[in-house]
Amino acid sequence: MSTHTAAGPSKNNYLFEIHFLRALACLLVLGVHVSATNYAMNDDTYTSFTYFMNQIGRFGTPIFAVISGFLLFYQVKRKGFQPGKFIVSRVSKILIPFLIWSTAYLYLLAYYNPGREVNLLGEAGTILSGNAFYHLYFVAIVVQFYIIFPIIQRIFRTQTMMIAFAFISFMISYKLYGFDPSISGPVGEFLAGKSFMPVWIFYFAFGGLLAYFWEEISAFAVKRPFKMLLLALFISGLAVLEYTVNGYVSNRRLSNLINIPLLSISIVGIYSLISSTKIVKGFFILIGKYSMGIYLIHPMILYVMARELPQQYWDFTYVPAMFAAVLLIAVIFIAVFSLLPLSSFIIPVPKLKKPAAKKPEESQPEAEKLPA
Repeated sequence: MSTHTAAGPSKNNYLFEIHFLRALACLLVLGVHVSATNYAMNDDTYTSFTYFMNQIGRFGTPIFAVISGFLLFYQVKRKGFQPGKFIVSRVSKILIPFLIWSTAYLYLLAYYNPGREVNLLGEAGTILSGNAFYHLYFVAIVVQFYIIFPIIQRIFRTQTMMIAFAFISFMISYKLYGFDPSISGPVGEFLAGKSFMPVWIFYFAFGGLLAYFWEEISAFAVKRPFKMLLLALFISGLAVLEYTVNGYVSNRRLSNLINIPLLSISIVGIYSLISSTKIVKGFFILIGKYSMGIYLIHPMILYVMARELPQQYWDFTYVPAMFAAVLLIAVIFIAVFSLLPLSSFIIPVPKLKKPAAKKPEESQPEAEKLPA
């Protein structure tokens, strides 16, 4: 087994498959929130389609955790760990946007609920725990992982050690399922809440495992695109069976500890099936590029729509159109907003660079460079 160190060279820095994975995760999360909003606007009623949309979409958030882990460990694998650069990058690209959007959502709630007052100092705990709005808990989880990452990457720097980290993390996430700290007050609520990072640590660890075995895993998956498609459909079918038998399931369900690694690998392989179609490829490039911004802004769009649009637009038949409308509004807003100075401190948009031209005998499928 190879044991190249963190600073070892990488043969391929252009990994569009990860952008494809990120775009799909973004669309899945959007599907959860569009269907949930429709559910709330129809007296807490799902149709079979909106329920499917909501439950299948529960794969999205754990996949985002996998991608976050992948990006961190892949960067360390290629260039080593640079503490100063890491801190500046994470603060500017994640922490500052997180705090700004948390504040924005608190004021949005205050605007539509006149009796509610915003006291940022008093609500600091709400903001830091990711409870300013229903989707921000995941950003709080990512920030928690950033805090321990400098230590984690120092310990787990080889393929062998990454396997050990993945196994340890799997056991932690498994044991913490349904964790009850038996502590009252804010601390107990945080430990038992969905923003408690250790419950999610396996997904970050699997992202690291994927980064350190990227050449082997991607080569295996890309050579078997139709088998990977069948695997993805099989996992989706099991998810349908699970929620049909057990009822509503969350994105923290135990089955995702198996589903997410298999689904992530299968999606990497499926990319080769769509990469030859220019329009489809361009769509996923765009969504992958804007995924962070879409994640941050789409609940605000839905919240305003729910309070401003007439009830007739919340008919079940309008769900696909609502999904498309929210996505389009978010993309247009991000594209325009990104033209403003310092916009990256509010909506981070990575700059994607095309690889340098190669000689014909060295050519390979075009992909985009991942941001650090």
